[in-house]
Amino acid sequence: MRNPRLRLFCLAVIWVVGLGALPFLPNPSPIHWNAAGEVDGYGSPLLAALLTPAIATLLVVLAPLLPRLDPRGRNYEAFRPTFELFMNGLLLFFTALQLVTLGYALGWPVSVPRVIGAGVGLLLALIGNELGRVQPNYFVGVRTPWTLADPEVWRRTHRVGGRVFAAVGVLIALTSLLLPLPSLAVLVVAGALGTSIFLVGYSYWVWRRLTQDVRAP
Repeated sequence: MRNPRLRLFCLAVIWVVGLGALPFLPNPSPIHWNAAGEVDGYGSPLLAALLTPAIATLLVVLAPLLPRLDPRGRNYEAFRPTFELFMNGLLLFFTALQLVTLGYALGWPVSVPRVIGAGVGLLLALIGNELGRVQPNYFVGVRTPWTLADPEVWRRTHRVGGRVFAAVGVLIALTSLLLPLPSLAVLVVAGALGTSIFLVGYSYWVWRRLTQDVRAP
């Protein structure tokens, strides 16, 4: 999964599926679902078929550029396999998103919110499993003023953050097929938002403790 060719394969699949389905999509086509699993947004077949490929293409283009744009670009070499894994995971997620949303538009009996919930959970679990390997940079990881200011704060925050992301991701993935859809939506939003808020606070707490230790006589 760390092979950079995987995201090119996923990108090709996303474009082929989108262009192949385009002539058969209804007009308008579903493009958004609410917390109850009901379609609450429609768009043109062109938008439904090509929006995901456009976003995925942007990710593929950005992947090799981020280390060059980052002032701490040299640090990427220390976690290159993890960076590749993150990018490939995102492309796999967008591949599944393209398949399930267009499949629904074509009449497949599939619950788009449940598949998206499971995909988000698996993606969070993947990120959590690898987060501790990410080195200080400005684009990937938990980037707060305190993690960017101190490598030790960065290390501790990402070590704890990896466990939290993995736990939340596994919980979301396991419950995505069991919970009522409104409850699943609340869990996904609360899990992602709660984890982010916790890690911001945790990074500040670690920084404060280290600062106090340095100042102590």
